[in-house]
Amino acid sequence: IYNGNKFSADFLYSHNHGRGYSLTDKEAMPSLADGSVHHITTDEMGRSRSHTHSFRVGADYNIAKDHQLSFVYNGSYSTYHSLMDIYGTQQSNTRSSSTDWLHNGRLDYRTPFGLKAGAELTYYRSPSDQLLHSSMQGEELAFYTEDCQRINRWKFFLAQEHNLGRGWGLNYGIAYTTALDHSYQKYYDPETDHLLPDNNMASRRREQTLNVYAGLNKSFGDKLSADVSLAAEQYHTDIWNEWSLYPVANLTYMPAAGHVLQLSLSSDKEYPEYWSVQNSISYMGAYSEIQGNPYLKPATNYETSFTYILKSKYVFSAFYSYTKNNEMQTLYQSPERLVEIYKLFNFDFSSQAGLMMTVPFKVKKWLDSRITAIGFRYRQKDSDFWDIPFDRKLYTFVLTMNNTFTLSTKPDLKFTLTGFYQNRAIQGIFDLPRSGNLDAALRYTFAKGKAQLTLKCDDIFNTSTVSTQVRYGLQNVKNHYMRTTRTFGVSFNYKFGGYK
Repeated sequence: IYNGNKFSADFLYSHNHGRGYSLTDKEAMPSLADGSVHHITTDEMGRSRSHTHSFRVGADYNIAKDHQLSFVYNGSYSTYHSLMDIYGTQQSNTRSSSTDWLHNGRLDYRTPFGLKAGAELTYYRSPSDQLLHSSMQGEELAFYTEDCQRINRWKFFLAQEHNLGRGWGLNYGIAYTTALDHSYQKYYDPETDHLLPDNNMASRRREQTLNVYAGLNKSFGDKLSADVSLAAEQYHTDIWNEWSLYPVANLTYMPAAGHVLQLSLSSDKEYPEYWSVQNSISYMGAYSEIQGNPYLKPATNYETSFTYILKSKYVFSAFYSYTKNNEMQTLYQSPERLVEIYKLFNFDFSSQAGLMMTVPFKVKKWLDSRITAIGFRYRQKDSDFWDIPFDRKLYTFVLTMNNTFTLSTKPDLKFTLTGFYQNRAIQGIFDLPRSGNLDAALRYTFAKGKAQLTLKCDDIFNTSTVSTQVRYGLQNVKNHYMRTTRTFGVSFNYKFGGYK
């Protein structure tokens, strides 16, 4: 980091690499349209290795007071290699590799009179390949694939803020984003290298988004404040051309010191991943395949909450959220052929309504704790999910607890214990069982608070990975994941002085 009078700059580089190992046991009872029922059991073993290089360069130039020009570049380069072997009813061997390049540059200009302008460019390229040999009940599947995803994305924006006096503020702006997704997927015969006639894909897909917004904020003395805004957004592709509204409102009232009442309404959107909207098919073996969905559209989320903060530490909240076109991937056993399909769908909606409570407490000077309890009701509905539409509801709860034990003040030695527990969940037609984890860390601070040494173990009992099952209609499958999520770590930090 360099800080000058008018000019400042920073540079960051990081590298990480690692290996992965996973085991999955599958037991399935698919029913076909001819009335036959098949019993499928497989053992999957996956191994992987990856390398990632990340870098950032940023620079700020202060032309005058509150008059700044900024530039930042973020980039990354990564490689990934994986081996997957499947035994049992299905015999399969898969070798795959991929390379990812990401470049992102952004230029911002800020003026003293509240105007902000900027432009952003993103370039992403990810070629990959796969060699697969698989067989099941006399059926053979063998091919070599090459695919590539290339994204060019531009964003431009203007924003203006005004201080109108007497506690009033006004802001408005416009943002335009355009992206070009140029991707392909090719299947070859591994023996002859000849291009196969099926499942090849070449796409040139353009996506455009226009967002216009305006907002007001007002302070009514020291006790009451409010802000509201509304954004109108157009999402345009070769298939979709829709307008959506995104309101935001916040009302805060402080009747007395340490007491806060908050009423809020928020909205947001989530776009589908670029590759998920391609008309592509990827195989995990002769029995499992991943299909793209060109008709995916963005999900829109609306959430409202009422919160009361007591004595600046106890928090009580009631909330409700509604997500239209909620995007989710689920499994489906086809009745037409012996295959399970993973595909992303836009559900009609999903919703949550619940209550939340956070209670901190201390025991003298040796324990500082915080407990959070959330109880809520899930609902997910999709009226056009294959041939089995669903409308599912579930009551469940989540508990978290954070504890810091002061073992000693001289030397400064602390022990932290953090836990999480969730009592069941649903994901489309999937049933997710109870899950949880327990983390622990020992922290030693010395050298007048400048140095800190930490030893930690996350997910001590290796319980955060859950196994999924489907028992809905004629769908019958259970995936038992045996992944090690327990991790051990050590870190050392030293503060030389101030930091930006």
